Parts: sequence; structure tokens; C-alpha cells
Amino acid sequence: MTDRSAGVGSLLKAGLSSMGAARASCLAALVVAIALTVSTNFLPPEPRPLAALAAVVIAQGALFRHAFGRASGFKGLRWGRDEWRLLGANLLVLGLFLLIGSILLIVIGAIALGVARVSAPQLDVSSAEAWREALANAGPAGLFAGAAPIAALAILIWLGLRLSFTAPATVAESGVRVLSAFPLTKGKVPPLLVPGILGLPMIACLIHGVAPPRGVVFTAVSATITYLLLAPAWSGALAHLYRQSAVTQDA
Repeated sequence: MTDRSAGVGSLLKAGLSSMGAARASCLAALVVAIALTVSTNFLPPEPRPLAALAAVVIAQGALFRHAFGRASGFKGLRWGRDEWRLLGANLLVLGLFLLIGSILLIVIGAIALGVARVSAPQLDVSSAEAWREALANAGPAGLFAGAAPIAALAILIWLGLRLSFTAPATVAESGVRVLSAFPLTKGKVPPLLVPGILGLPMIACLIHGVAPPRGVVFTAVSATITYLLLAPAWSGALAHLYRQSAVTQDA
């Protein structure tokens, strides 16, 4: 067994072994997170993103306080300094993704426009059919234009994994940690895929706040699976890797 596969195995073991205790200790907070996510089906458009974000923050605060042996309130449910810090950290991460994503969109658009203009100098930029025809006839340059969105997605995934320690570091160090937690993930992108995959449904629940309502039953089922099953495993695996990284950096 390679070191990498052993590391992935230890992460999965850490996440799964801590899942039951984390769920029991943080049950009230996780149930409130589910309720807030479901409430996005009934709220007006303006407060829906806040409800989804509050659900994520409440779950993160409870789970990482449990992971680091901190006082957690009633079954993890509280809104204190950790939650305010996590709220700030999550907003900073969202802002960073919005900024980087906007820049990447501009770059992708510029590449596509340049390739299309070379293929069709008289391109009608308002016509979708003209765009498809120009890019289809662009030859190898068209492949380059098609690869640009894939490369942009890879960059965003890499950035998300490198920022994975934002929540655990914010709780463990009692301060907002975004870019300051970035060095801790250096060289750890492959193992971070484990908690990254476990945390994807939480991102989907956050998207419930801005996407059209999908129905109460669908939202309730997805939120229950996310917060009662996957989120405790996600926090356990991430806290395990964070402890190892923090010890290595201190050494």
C-alpha cells in the first residue's frame, strides 16, 4: 500500500469513526441546519441565501467545536463568536471565488472571441449559431477554446481544496482564517479530495439559497443526508488532516 492510499484510508477511517459521536453531540445544531435549508422553499428570494448560509455556519461551528473538544452548547446549537467568525470566513471565501470566477470568465470569453474571430472575421456575436459554427471550424484553436472552461473549473476546484482548512482553522484558532490557512494545505491536495467529496452536498445545500426551490421533500431528504450523514464524516476527516498539518508546520 502506498503512502497516498494509506493517507486516504486513514482519512476515511477518521471521518467514518467520528461520524456517530459527532452526530449525537451536534444533533440539535444539525437539525436546525436541516430546518433552515428546508425553509428556503418558503422564504422570499432575498433572505433565502442568508438562511442557507446560516445553516452551513451553524453546522460547521457545532461539528468543529466537537472535533476540537470545545464547549458546544445544547447538542451543538449556539450562535456565538465561532459562528460570527465562520460567517465572516465563509463570506470571504465566497467573495474570493466570485472574484476569481469573474476573472476566469473574462479570460474564457476573450479566448473564445479571439478564436472565433480568426475563424469567422465577420462573426455576429449576438448569434449562438454563428458562435457554434465559428468554433467548429476553428480547427486546433477550437479545441484550445473548448479546453479553457475545463482548465478554469480545475483552477476553481484546486482553489477550493486549498481553502479547505478555513472552517477548522477558524474554530481551532479562534480567529478568521482564510488565506492564513492556505499554507497548511500545501502538498495535500490529493488527500483533501476525500473531505472535498464528502463536503460537496453541503455546497449543494448552500446553492439551495440562490437556486429555484426544488420542493420540500427533495430539499428535506437532501439536507438530511447532507447534515446527518455526510457533514459529520466531512468534519471528522478534515479535522484529522488539519491536526496533522498544524503539527507538521509547528515542527
